[in-house]
Parts: sequence; C-alpha cells; structure tokens
Amino acid sequence: MARPRPRWSVIASAAALLLGFVLGPSAVAHDDAPRARLEAEFLVNFVRFTQWPHTRFDSVQSPYVVTVVGSDEVAAVVREVADAAGLVHGRRISVRRVAAADVRRRREAMRASHVLFVHQSADLRPRDVLEVVKGTSVLTVGDSAGFARAGGMLKFVDVGSRLTFVANPEAIQSAGLSVSAKVLKLAKDIET
Repeated sequence: MARPRPRWSVIASAAALLLGFVLGPSAVAHDDAPRARLEAEFLVNFVRFTQWPHTRFDSVQSPYVVTVVGSDEVAAVVREVADAAGLVHGRRISVRRVAAADVRRRREAMRASHVLFVHQSADLRPRDVLEVVKGTSVLTVGDSAGFARAGGMLKFVDVGSRLTFVANPEAIQSAGLSVSAKVLKLAKDIET
C-alpha cells in the first residue's frame, strides 16, 4: 500500500492543477505527478465545473458519485484525491469501482453516477461502456483511443509531456449537462 502523501503535497498538487486550468493545459506536466493522480485531479475539477440537473440528487447532502471502470489501483488514487479535495459545492465526492467484467451487471449503479471514468486498465471498447449510460446525465470521461469519437464527453490526451483533454460538447449538451466554458475553452479539438 502506498504511503499517504503529506497534506501540503496534496494541496500543492491541487494548486498546480488549478493553475493548469487557469493557465491552460500546457501548465500540467506528467513529471509533476503520476498520470493516475493527474487524471484524478482533473476528475475532481470536472466535478467542480460541471452542473447536473437538480433531479440527479436525492437531497442537498447527496454526494457526487464518481464511478471508475478500471483497476483497483486507479480507483484508489481517484478516491484519495477526492477525499483530499473535501467538499465541492457542499457535497462530498464518493468514489466507486466497477470491474470491467461487471459493466453490464452494474448498469443501474453506473447510470446513477454523476461521473463515469472509463480507465484504459479496463481494456474495454469505449462504445460498450458508453452504451450503458446512454440517455442519462452522466459525465463520461476516458483515456482510451477513440473515446470521444465513440460519444465520450471528455478524453485525456498527451500533448508532448503534458496531460490535457479533448471535449465532445455535443455529447455533453445532449446529456443535459453544463460544463463551464472555462473548462471547455481549455480543451483541445475533438480527435478525428
């Protein structure tokens, strides 16, 4: 088990990511943190800068639910970063994991999520996972080839030694979500 990072280190990473959102994607280099941690930090910021329909929450205390389709290790990193982030708009972030083999069986849990992160460790075709949450207000994020082309909303990409993302505004809008223009402005054009 990895040693917990000192609190100042988590704060520094969060500050670097926020700076990355303000200055643009080129400000977030891979050398600053392992890729899974950077992706997790982006996920927390995507939660901060996305609005879901009010009907997606049972109460004002209901958490944001991030479901990770991928390895235990990736889900643990996302959980650690989400816990360190504290409350976002008065809500905590709850992180769940769904194994690749359980995608069809855990359909309702995935559809009840606010964010679905399909990590490449799941080794699934993007379209197969995206089909499960089609027609819901779930922000879909992935890091595998073709994710945005298959209908995913946000996809992590490497640009040189930097981690950034592409956006699929049409998919975001059709899901009834509102991602801040500040975030979308930082996104690269959708992959061809």
